Amino acid sequence: MKNATHILSSLRHQPQFKKLTHFECIKRIQTLFPPHLQRLILYGYIRNQILFFVLNHPGAKQEFDIIIGSIKAPLKHYTPPECSETSFSDIRAYVSHKRPLSETKKRPTVYQFHERSVGNFSNVTSHKTLHNIIENIRQIIHENKH
Repeated sequence: MKNATHILSSLRHQPQFKKLTHFECIKRIQTLFPPHLQRLILYGYIRNQILFFVLNHPGAKQEFDIIIGSIKAPLKHYTPPECSETSFSDIRAYVSHKRPLSETKKRPTVYQFHERSVGNFSNVTSHKTLHNIIENIRQIIHENKH
């Protein structure tokens, strides 16, 4: 019987799941940064052979620029095993001022419109449930009109 790690390792080597290896490589390189800088990294991605880290504070960007030289040099000589299938030539960072969706305050949307219908229509349905629903709609229109 296979366990979860065995299944994930076999899936990781298939071409359609290449993003899993990218994700593991990015997480491994992120662990090379100091813990206080790791908390300021929102996420990372690889585009055009460049590894980008998105930070949430300009001070973190300055510290990242200072530290990155000491991380790039050892990575050129020794790549972690998680990054054996992922290749990138440079590591960069930028600051994103967008808040995650969980931090944004959600306000209820208030729809304001004026009822244009008068509610003058005939209800000729013979089905009792449908007849009641249409009469309820007519009553709502009359209440909103006045």
